[in-house]
Amino acid sequence: MLHRYFLNSIFWSVLVLPVSVLAGEGELLLERFLSQSKTMSADFVQTLRADDNEVLQESKGRFYLNRPGKFRWNYATPYQQEIVSDGEQVWIYDVDLKQVTVQKQSTSTGNTPMALMEGKLKLKQAYDVSELDHRDGIYRLKLSSKSKDVDFSELIVGVNKQGLQFMQLKDQFEQTTDIVFVELELNKKLSSELFEFTPPEGVDVYGGS
Repeated sequence: MLHRYFLNSIFWSVLVLPVSVLAGEGELLLERFLSQSKTMSADFVQTLRADDNEVLQESKGRFYLNRPGKFRWNYATPYQQEIVSDGEQVWIYDVDLKQVTVQKQSTSTGNTPMALMEGKLKLKQAYDVSELDHRDGIYRLKLSSKSKDVDFSELIVGVNKQGLQFMQLKDQFEQTTDIVFVELELNKKLSSELFEFTPPEGVDVYGGS
């Protein structure tokens, strides 16, 4: 009788443990997304909030990724902007300003979440990972950078069996950027032209030397 009571106690104590204490399923899903998905495309909604949670700006567009190193952010609203990487250089094109800024990719992405997504950083080498919770199949993970040379104080990602669902970054000014991915597609063939950029005629080009 005592033995049965002891087993029952263990069983129920396991059931009520916080999700973050259990198995690390979210971390496994994130590692699988980073290692097994060569391409990604999705619509996105990006929201910038002040430290009092006031919405400062909301942007929408389309994101493309081709590992290693190639990506494109097409911002459609509130203004048009294209950020394109061919793996070596990053072009930032502000359509309304008719201005293009060119940077070496190593300088542009550096030790950032984008470098992790594009395959330039390894998860375990760059971050300490802790699982926060999960709801409706989406696991929230906190990634703490092992480097002090970062522009954000906190990074939280959401991942499920379909892949990366959202990223939340808090910068050193206590502003928070949320990026939610919608209509996610993985390992679909993407045109090489998506990751090429030629400045349009009549625009000012800065950098790139």
